[in-house]
Amino acid sequence: MIVTIEWLKDYVDVDLSSEDLADLLTNAGHESDVIQDGKALDIELTPNRPDCMSHFGVAREIAVLTGKTLRPPQFAVKESGEKAADAISIEIMDKKECPRYACRVVKNVKVNASPEWLVKRLEAAGIRSINNLVDISNYVLLEMGHPLHIFDLQEIAGAKIIVRLARKGETMKTLDGKERKLTQEYLLICDGEKPVALAGIMGGENSEVSDSTTDILIESAYFDPVTVRKGSKALGLSTEASRRFERGTDYEGLITALDRTASLLAEIAGGEISDGIVDAYPQKMKAAPIYFRTEISSATAGVNFEASFIESTFAGLGISSTKTDDGYNCVPPTFRPDLEREIDLTEELARIYGFSRIKSDFTYGGYLTDVTWDTADYLRELRQFFVGLGFNEVSTNSLIRKSEATHFTESDAVKLQNPISRDMAFLRTSLFPGLLKAVNYNLKRGENDLSLFEHGVVFTGDRDSKTGCEEKEQFAGVICGNRILKQWKRGGESVDFYTVKGFAGAVARFLRIEDFGVSFKERRQLFKPGQVLVNVDGESLVEFGRFSSDTLASYDIENPVYGFFLFLDKIGREISRELIHQPPSKHPGISRDLSFVLQQEHPVAELEEVIRENGTDLLARLLLYDLYEGNQIEEDQKSVTFSLFFRDRMRTLKDEEVDKIVAQIISETSKRFGAKLR
Repeated sequence: MIVTIEWLKDYVDVDLSSEDLADLLTNAGHESDVIQDGKALDIELTPNRPDCMSHFGVAREIAVLTGKTLRPPQFAVKESGEKAADAISIEIMDKKECPRYACRVVKNVKVNASPEWLVKRLEAAGIRSINNLVDISNYVLLEMGHPLHIFDLQEIAGAKIIVRLARKGETMKTLDGKERKLTQEYLLICDGEKPVALAGIMGGENSEVSDSTTDILIESAYFDPVTVRKGSKALGLSTEASRRFERGTDYEGLITALDRTASLLAEIAGGEISDGIVDAYPQKMKAAPIYFRTEISSATAGVNFEASFIESTFAGLGISSTKTDDGYNCVPPTFRPDLEREIDLTEELARIYGFSRIKSDFTYGGYLTDVTWDTADYLRELRQFFVGLGFNEVSTNSLIRKSEATHFTESDAVKLQNPISRDMAFLRTSLFPGLLKAVNYNLKRGENDLSLFEHGVVFTGDRDSKTGCEEKEQFAGVICGNRILKQWKRGGESVDFYTVKGFAGAVARFLRIEDFGVSFKERRQLFKPGQVLVNVDGESLVEFGRFSSDTLASYDIENPVYGFFLFLDKIGREISRELIHQPPSKHPGISRDLSFVLQQEHPVAELEEVIRENGTDLLARLLLYDLYEGNQIEEDQKSVTFSLFFRDRMRTLKDEEVDKIVAQIISETSKRFGAKLR
């Protein structure tokens, strides 16, 4: 949610820099980023804090955190004398889904463009100006956090509003021009003849205001959060209104929002406010009281809260409190549906006090009686290993869209019964969708050199299990950009296939897996043809490769990106649990360089494999140090040069022994590939 700092100053004195203000809110639980050159904040609110989905709500947080005075919006409602009840009546048929519905009537409005100050405030908050009537309702939404809807009064048949659940097979066309097929779980706002709005989500096309509108009806209501959420998700229709209603709006503050809207309509659109509010409120709602014990709260939080701090904080948060012998009788404000228990009030005190100010006072003691191998120990070491290579660990969302669920696996994906949105309707089958989204996010912000990894759980369908899905741990990562930055004595070096191959060998050595092989294969399941495999006895443990351009395009990535994937179940079986120290050999080794000329079609990896097979146990090291493809050899051929190092740790080798091995290598490479010594 975007809040502009100048707008916040209407309600509280803000004397902090934009960066300090963002830090203040972040430390209080509202993650904030500075945007628009320091003129606004982008706040990531948690779902339990609908009270902060407005400028006034954020200002209230700033006031209690800084000790400043909070100034509510000042306005007056001047009524014309004509009774609103004569123009409209309300009937609530489904009271559980709509406990309260109130409205005002404003007549003789003039639909025009909004004044410049109003347009600027809306646009700074990310909302496009439409006309003065619509803009005023959006302004109050952003100011006070309560959604409102404005109907053309002349289009309300029978001068009556009926709130009811939809009937099976009923349809209506919403403001976005789409015909919506409804079921009995949707709540509707109807007039005497037809539906005119989807309650809490979007208005209907048949009652929207137009340039010819003169008389309007302002709706301000409280809708059941679960009902709105179900309707919004079933339709795949999320709006500014639904996002607030489904989190819980203020059932008492809706009257203030209604009056605020009416006053602005009179001021900006020249409207005449009819006398009185038509308020259908069948059964008054009340916030449940909470008994708060000071000693218990202080022990839970780890800090002794003083009475003056408790009382000032409660007052600033709008919590009504009465002192008792050992605490307070408290009633939370109606705009805080998340405050239900004593522990909730303790959390509020700790949050305002500052979690960073609470000192840790734990002392641990005990005796080590046994040492048991933990199969997950190597995962912690594995994380640290990749951090040492320059990687950053990330944690991405486990909910993805359907198309992403089939990108990297052929297994069945698991669909959620009540998804938050279409983009979060399936459980992830791989870590790569989240990692590639992280790459996209960073690339768009100028961070081009990335090395990211994640360890998490992935899910695949399993009809034989009780839950219908199988969970597996996965360890994966992505690499792109420059491996070495451009410097004054050397040029930059981009990540390429050989960088990836180097990582593959490093992983194998770190895992202390004996007799591993690093090979080049062509397989299309994860990466484009051409990937590095670390394997033991023909079984893959680690796969590295480059993502295909089609895969990257689906994540809006143009830069080359490499990825890796670890088979944790196989690694857990193969990893050595013992650290064995081997001192340097006392005996010298013998080096040989071999330069082969062979056809281009033969991969170098296959040539390496033959050399290792015939090099015997004495071949301690094999390195490729030159590859030539030029005009000094035939066009369809290439020259490959290897450095071979032979050693026996128990004795000194003789040249004759090594010569025999080298001759066998030359013979086999000639038979298999037609290779010739250059």
